[in-house]
Amino acid sequence: MTKKITENFEIFPWNENLEIGIEEIDEQHKTIIELLNKLANSLTQDEAIEVEETFNELAKYADFHFKSEEKVWQKHIKDEELLKQHNHSHESFLPKVLELKEKNKDKNYNEAIEEILLFLIRWLAFHIVDEDKRFALVIKALEDGKSMQEAVFETESMMSGSMKSLIETILSMYDKLSIKTINLIRERKARLKAEKELRKINKKLEELSITDQLTKIYNRRYFDEQFEKELEEKKDTNTLISVMIFDIDYFKKLNDTYGHAKGDEALIKVSKALKQLCKDNNISVYRVGGEEFTILFTNKNEEEILTILDKLEESIAKLEIKNEGSTVSDYVTISGGLVSLIPTEESTIDSIMRLADERLYEAKKTGRNKIIYS
Repeated sequence: MTKKITENFEIFPWNENLEIGIEEIDEQHKTIIELLNKLANSLTQDEAIEVEETFNELAKYADFHFKSEEKVWQKHIKDEELLKQHNHSHESFLPKVLELKEKNKDKNYNEAIEEILLFLIRWLAFHIVDEDKRFALVIKALEDGKSMQEAVFETESMMSGSMKSLIETILSMYDKLSIKTINLIRERKARLKAEKELRKINKKLEELSITDQLTKIYNRRYFDEQFEKELEEKKDTNTLISVMIFDIDYFKKLNDTYGHAKGDEALIKVSKALKQLCKDNNISVYRVGGEEFTILFTNKNEEEILTILDKLEESIAKLEIKNEGSTVSDYVTISGGLVSLIPTEESTIDSIMRLADERLYEAKKTGRNKIIYS
C-alpha cells in the first residue's frame, strides 16, 4: 500500500487579497485552489493514477466554475464585447492545459505535471486578481448607480493605479512561492522514495535473517522466537501446544551415493512440499539443522495434527526422491517425534524439545519411516 501524505504543501495559499467581494465566486475560487494544492501534494506520491484523478477533478470543477461565473457576469454586465473577452479567457484555459500535456508527453511524468502546475498557478492568480477583480469592481460601480461606461472607466482607473502595483506584487509573490514549493515537493518526494527503499531493504534484511538460504523456509533462529511466543501464549490460555521434529532418513547415505548437489536438491524439494502443506493447513515449518526440520501447529487438535502428518508422509512419498542407500525404501522417507501437551509453568522450550528428540530417536531405533507421538 502507498503511504499517505502526512503534511501538506500549500503551493497556492489563499488570502484576503484574492477575494473579489462576490461570495459565490470567492468560494469557488477557494475550491479550485484547494484542488490545485491537492494536485501539487499528490506529486509526492508515486501513484500516477492519483495525480491523474486529481487533475481531472480540477479540470471538471474549473469548467463548472467558469459556467457559474459567466452567469453572474451576464446577470449584471450588458456589454457584449466585455463579456466576450472574459469568456475567451475561460475558453482558452483547458485547451492550453491540454496543449502543455501534449507538449510534455515525452518528459518525465512528474516534470510534465509540474510545468502544468506552474501554468495553472500563474493563470489562476492573474485570472482572480486581475480579470475577475475588474468585473467585480464594474458590478460594484453599477450597483452604486454608475452607467456601464462610467463603471468601466472607474474600474480601469483603479486597476491602473495603486491596484496595478498590488496585482504585480501578488503575481510575483505567487510565482516565486510556487517555484519554491515545487522544489520542496521534489525534495519530499525524494525523501519518501528513499524511506520507501529503506523500508524495502529493512524488510528484505529481516526476511533474510529468519530464512534458511538453501530451502527458503524459516530457519532455527525464527523457530526459537516463534516457539517461545507460542509457548507463552499457550501457558496463558491453558491450551494445547504441538511441535514436531523430523529428519530425512539416511540423508548421509544419500549425500554419499549421489553427491552433495543431489542432497541439496532433496532438501529443497522436501521444503517445497512442506511450504505447500503450510499454506493448506495454517502451520509453520522450519529447517533447524542439516536435514532436520520442525513444525509448529497453531490451534490444531490432535486429530487434525495426525491428519496433517498423514498428508506430510504422502507428500514426501510422492516426491520419489531416490535414496538407494536407505534400508527402509528406495526413496526418501522421514522419521519424526511429535509432542502435544498443555504446558505448565514449568514447561520450557528445552524440556518440550527434549521430549520430541526422544521420540524422534525412538522412531529411528524402531525402524525409521515413522512418526512417534506418544
